[in-house]
Amino acid sequence: MEYEEYLEQGETLASEGLIEEALSRFEQALAAAPENPEAIEAVGRALLNLGRLEEAEASFLDALEIDPEWVAPRMGLALVALGRDEPFKIVHHLERAIEADPGYPEPYVELGRYYGYMNEPALAKATFERWTARHPEDADMLINAGLTLFDASDFAEAYGFFEKAVEAATEEEQRSGALTFRANALDMLGRYDEAVTAYEEVIAETPEWWEAHANLGICHARNGHVERAEAAFRRGLADCPGSPEIRDELAAHLLSQGGDLQEALKLSEEAVALGRDEIRHLITLGEVKLALGDDEGTAEAYRAVLALDPENPDAHLELGILHERRGEMTEAEEHFVESLKADPGNPRALYSYASLYYTADDLETAEEILERAVAADAEYSPALSALASIRARRGEYGDALDFIERAVEAGESDADHFKSALEFAPLHSDPRFRTLLSRMSHARGNGAD
Repeated sequence: MEYEEYLEQGETLASEGLIEEALSRFEQALAAAPENPEAIEAVGRALLNLGRLEEAEASFLDALEIDPEWVAPRMGLALVALGRDEPFKIVHHLERAIEADPGYPEPYVELGRYYGYMNEPALAKATFERWTARHPEDADMLINAGLTLFDASDFAEAYGFFEKAVEAATEEEQRSGALTFRANALDMLGRYDEAVTAYEEVIAETPEWWEAHANLGICHARNGHVERAEAAFRRGLADCPGSPEIRDELAAHLLSQGGDLQEALKLSEEAVALGRDEIRHLITLGEVKLALGDDEGTAEAYRAVLALDPENPDAHLELGILHERRGEMTEAEEHFVESLKADPGNPRALYSYASLYYTADDLETAEEILERAVAADAEYSPALSALASIRARRGEYGDALDFIERAVEAGESDADHFKSALEFAPLHSDPRFRTLLSRMSHARGNGAD
């Protein structure tokens, strides 16, 4: 068999996610043509996808030695550097790829996205403009630029790119996407009425474009118009009856607004059935089942998430909380640790992990973890309230009051907890404590209204 056939078979296997099998075919291609840079690069690409970074790097360097001007191995080296978090090398290899072939768009996209990820929106914008200045008609690149700047919270610049993408779009899908993203930017810029008009423009042109319906509903909800949000989601479901995404959004909306949980369950189950490998739908299903008190169904949904993404921090966190509730502390700790490995700054995960030590009377360890939670989010009220409890249990009532005040300022409103918890009993006659209880009760009353 010729090496081209092995390469073709390998590419087919790789496209199906069968990376080990693809690597085997690429290695056979390399054996048939040891000096062929395409075979060497393909081996490197497969090794990269398997996380074998050193071997991948060696393959890409070998390919470059044979063909120094070829862009593909240079892109591979950039991805190796990205996997190692080596900023200088990432930029270096992408810039070299641009030098090697200024007419190839992918290095501009990756470099612009990387600058956006590094919170350097000005450099991201400049990188994309190096391409769009020469190719102003490239709607896809304009959309990429807009999305990168949107993710970097530079909504004004994102809006500008989306405007240009709308003008440049030649395909219906491009235009619908650009119009929807432009509306998203308007929403984030606080231009609610214009955003709604922009979403409605997309829906009028392409009612089957589920993204416009979903984002219109989200826009209404974000601006406090919950009834309009639900109406938008339901119209989206009527216009896009096969969309799992609309079902998921409507289910999440019903859940957040105290709506019909049985309808939310039906919608989330349908979303999972229509888009089984979409983690977001499984997480919504887990949240709905939790709200219905179905702990086993909740655990099943989050275990399904871990089957798709074994390191998913949200699934590990929720499973840890379920195990803690059952008194299964060893299992709970395992899941909390896994959650924090993937997301070490998540205050809710840190708070949940600390609760294990608090329950076991290891106040020193609990305090250390809670302080990490507050360092990650200074306004995370559950951690502040827990720190108040620890200080009160030690008899450090002045510090306890300071933490309670910070918790109240951050939104704590559970006055009943502070009235009934034994560690706060010595504070019941303290004027400052009574004032804080009054503020909590007032805040809860306003929330109920």
